[in-house]
Amino acid sequence: MTHLELSDKTLVNILSERHYTPGEFAEALGSPSFMEFLKGVSSFAPAGLRALFKATVFSHVPKLNRRFAKECGLGRFAGRCWEIQSYTFSYRSLTVDGREQTLSGRVTFLHHKDATIPHQAKTISLHTHQAFFDPQWAPLHNLMFVPLKVLWDSVVIEPDLQKWGITHGVEYDGGGSAFHMAHQLADCIVAALEIMRRHGVSLAPDGYTTSWGGSQGAMPTLYFDKWYDTEAPQWFKDALRLRSSFIVEGVSVVPELTKYIYRDAKDFHLKPVTVVGYLKAFTKEQLGGYEPEEFVPQWWLDSKFQVNGKEITFMDAVCHYIPEAMHPLSETIESYAGLVAPDMLKEDGQVDLDCPKIQAWLACLRKYNDLSGWTPAHDVYIAHCPEDDMLPYKYAYDQYRAISNEGQNPMAHMLAFSSMRLVPHGGMNPHFIIAFMGLLLMSFVENPENMRRICKIVR
Repeated sequence: MTHLELSDKTLVNILSERHYTPGEFAEALGSPSFMEFLKGVSSFAPAGLRALFKATVFSHVPKLNRRFAKECGLGRFAGRCWEIQSYTFSYRSLTVDGREQTLSGRVTFLHHKDATIPHQAKTISLHTHQAFFDPQWAPLHNLMFVPLKVLWDSVVIEPDLQKWGITHGVEYDGGGSAFHMAHQLADCIVAALEIMRRHGVSLAPDGYTTSWGGSQGAMPTLYFDKWYDTEAPQWFKDALRLRSSFIVEGVSVVPELTKYIYRDAKDFHLKPVTVVGYLKAFTKEQLGGYEPEEFVPQWWLDSKFQVNGKEITFMDAVCHYIPEAMHPLSETIESYAGLVAPDMLKEDGQVDLDCPKIQAWLACLRKYNDLSGWTPAHDVYIAHCPEDDMLPYKYAYDQYRAISNEGQNPMAHMLAFSSMRLVPHGGMNPHFIIAFMGLLLMSFVENPENMRRICKIVR
């Protein structure tokens, strides 16, 4: 059963509503905590980015003035008769372990100031976000950057997904299942379409949808593409008319990438999230008969923290992503003995990839991230950084080879996105640099094919 079979109406409640002038919108982009984070890269970054937002927003104003004036029958010198509206909302979906849960998301669009005048948007932009360092980066709490795409008269739909938004600290990280994250995206879209309908906003008859995702949001975006091509009901396809997708820094053959992280990756303080962080979202049955706690050392369960008046273990902190509890202990892990249960290790201290637990975990990941048997029916652009040693380029390219039928499908495109040529990395892992640059750049272009001017075309 897919999530959309539950009901064709997933919307629960509208949680917040904001109406912005162009200037207010430019000021609202990016959460305060994210702008503070950028100071660690460059002290000038926040101010420079804010100036870029303002310049970009106001460069679109004259064209939008003319478009909306024409739509409501006013003269071309009528001035600004439009505004930017953004709604956060809750909607019904299913968790990775099969429970019905209320999740949250955001939809942002242009509309007439006179709410009685309907508006037909040029496009819809779907954005499945990357992993966050701070819960306040979630769409529920802040606009961040991708809503800039409204400047091309696009409706921007962004799910928080399981673990973020209203489920932060309640649900475990569901990122280990692209299958479930893709369906949570689909359910979010259905709710957003209902909000559009209530406010007189629709996709123009000649309009289309583009899909965007990065880092942790990459595989859910790609799985959504597969589901759309192979299983989505016709009414859903008619509502979206998906044309193309851009996916950066996160596409991989997931079980093979997981083997690499267990076996070869050097950054041990990152491994709790990338290897263990998804375990608790799955049931014992999904994990091949093992409880999630059986995969970690005992100290992960013995170390306790008080978070918001509740006692949680280190494993809970990792799987919920509670930074204040997680980071100090994560950075003390310097060997696989600090990462996995003793019976998952060989005598030399390396992870035994042939042990039953590892094989059960890999089987689970294979099942819920399986793209086999599908080649895209619309343009899919996969971009990845060749210098990335956290999620190496090889695994993205291997997945490209699979979905492109070894390069035979012209709808699949592989792009190389180099971080070293764009910004000084200051010791930061190239994965994070390029994931951020991808997020930023996708916010400033209209369609996925525009990214070919920025990235090197591989195939």
